Order: sequence, then structure tokens, then C-alpha cells
Amino acid sequence: MKIKRSLEADGILNGAGHKKWHETNIKQILTNEKYIGDALLQKTYTVDILEKKREANRGQVPKYYVESSHEGIIPKDIFLKVQEEITRRANLTKGTTQHKRVYSCRYALSGMVFCVHCGDVFRRIKWNNRGCKSTVWRCTSRVEKDGPDCPARTVREELLHEVVVKAINEAFHEKENILPLLIENIKSSLEENTSVRIAAVDEQIKSLQQELLATASNKNAGDELGMEIRRLREEKQAIQAEEASHQDQRARIDELITFLGDLTCELTEYDEQYVRKLLEKITVYDDYFIVEFKSGIEIQID
Repeated sequence: MKIKRSLEADGILNGAGHKKWHETNIKQILTNEKYIGDALLQKTYTVDILEKKREANRGQVPKYYVESSHEGIIPKDIFLKVQEEITRRANLTKGTTQHKRVYSCRYALSGMVFCVHCGDVFRRIKWNNRGCKSTVWRCTSRVEKDGPDCPARTVREELLHEVVVKAINEAFHEKENILPLLIENIKSSLEENTSVRIAAVDEQIKSLQQELLATASNKNAGDELGMEIRRLREEKQAIQAEEASHQDQRARIDELITFLGDLTCELTEYDEQYVRKLLEKITVYDDYFIVEFKSGIEIQID
């Protein structure tokens, strides 16, 4: 993991004061709600009072999520984007058999090139054919042979790089038509006011909490109200995640608008920073490619 290597190279110590970092340490930091000012109570519970033994709570007792319990140090929208990316990488599967694929960020195109036949990702492979070395990208189903007999073609890395450059250059030439469309997409995403929906859910939660206090002696009613409050909190988190997704989309569109506005001439060579910054997905067909930008624009390259 790139973050792990960077932390160790910079000599930064982990929470235990050790120089060696583990992926579990980093994941714990990236998913810890305390950094945004919230708190999840009863992550663990006592299983033996006498021995004071505690274990991870996997549903044995209720968990309680408290928002704004303290001052956060990370904006919620950034935290939600990180959770979205973690989920995306964790769900990187092979299309038809749903085998898990390990996400790699070593190359900009890793996890970005997909097969139109089986939906699997393409993998970068070094070939050595009778002393003639080359680098190609192949559908992982064909490489591992753990699924259907996929007929996807093998793509030379040089061709894949050419496809990226052509797609960006085509967007550059069509920017007079693309820019108004992108600006309209930003305007439409701004029209939906999620704050109104969140305020409505907050009002319902507040009302139910007051009702819960009034029926404290009635256990059955309290359980039902508690379940409804938890459902509403989950609904609120879903709306917040939706808003974070809209903000992320607007940022992606802004990036492409800025890039096309600053680009004064065609690209002449492949650059990984443009891939990471602008592209979302490349789908490999038998005789053409579909390049999808993070802004939502799609371009066909024959």
C-alpha cells in the first residue's frame, strides 16, 4: 500500500510507537468516525463482569451512533468520500463469477480497464516471447482461468496509452460543445437541496427522542422507538453520503472544465497524472474502446 510505504519512508511512528505500519492500522484511521466529531458507542461489550473481559460487539448488544459528540478534525464530506472509495475498492470483483480482485494502485490504469464480455478487470502482464519482451493488458478471467472462457482480446500497453491520449485530445477538440454540458450538469446538481431533507429527518428524530423519554417505563414501546430512531439516523447518513457524492461529482466536473480551459494544444504523450485525475473507466470491446471520464463524459475510440 502506497500510504504504508510513505509513512515508513518518512519515519512516522504508528499509535504504538513503532516504525512499521500495517494495513489494518491505516484502515482503522481511515474509517474512524471520531475524526469527524462523531462517536459509535458500544463497539465492545463486557462478557464477564468479574474478569472484566470485553469482546467486539458483532450485534450481541445495540450500538449507538452519536453525531457531533466532540469537535472533529476532518470534514465530513472528505470522510464520506474515503468510505465510498474504500467500498469501491473492496467490491472490485470479477463480473460474472464475482470473484474478489485485489486492488492495486501501482499503475494509473490498474482497476480501471474492464472487459465488455465478462466484466472482469484487465491486468498488466509482462510478456517474453522468444526473447521479445513486451507489456500487455489481459482480461483477468483469461489469465487465471477461474471463470468462463472469455474471448477478450489482448491489448498492448502502447495501444492503451494511445487510446487515453486520443480520448483526452478529442475532449479538447470538442470542448466548445462539452463545456456547456458540464456547466449544466453542475447547475442541475446544485438544484437539489439535501439540507432540507436532513432537517426534516432531524425533526423526526428529535420528536421520537422526546417520545422515547416520555415512555421510558414501557420497554416494548421504547424498543420500537429506538429502532425507528436508528432507521432515521441511517437515512440521514445515506442523504449525507448522497450529498458528498454530488459534491465529489461537481469537483470532478470542475477539474475537467479547468483542465480543458488550460489546455492550449493536443497532448503528445501519455501521462499517468492525467489518467488518475480525469479518467474513471475504460471498457475494452473487440474493435473499439469506451473511455469514461470522471465527469461522466464518454468517448468512443476506434
